[in-house]
Amino acid sequence: LFSVVASQCSVSSGINAEYGGIVSKKAQKKCLKAIGFSKPCISIWSYNIYNTRSKCFWTCMWSKMTDEPFNKPDGSLNDCLQCDEDKSGPNFKYFSGRTRRNSGIPSSIHRPDSQVYHMEHCYWYGDL
Repeated sequence: LFSVVASQCSVSSGINAEYGGIVSKKAQKKCLKAIGFSKPCISIWSYNIYNTRSKCFWTCMWSKMTDEPFNKPDGSLNDCLQCDEDKSGPNFKYFSGRTRRNSGIPSSIHRPDSQVYHMEHCYWYGDL
């Protein structure tokens, strides 16, 4: 859920995460704080976005301009997502501790079944 909200937050603050944050790092941090991210989470998300921008900007711009799907016909990631995975992914996984994949959260990016942890998400909204 936070991944989806953070992506929406990035877009709404003029910082499309796919391109590594184009407009304002300050606006992005403010938005992430407003949706409840802790300071450490804000830091790693911001680093991930800006590192991807510095390493993958033109690759991701080309993917967007050509309306490249998230996955290639063989199931591999498109060039932008693969760049992000290679250049920013290891640091993000190490410091965040959680990803959509290891949390069992579905994504619009297809991943091999072996990379996704399957778990039942149970949410409790009543009294304990």
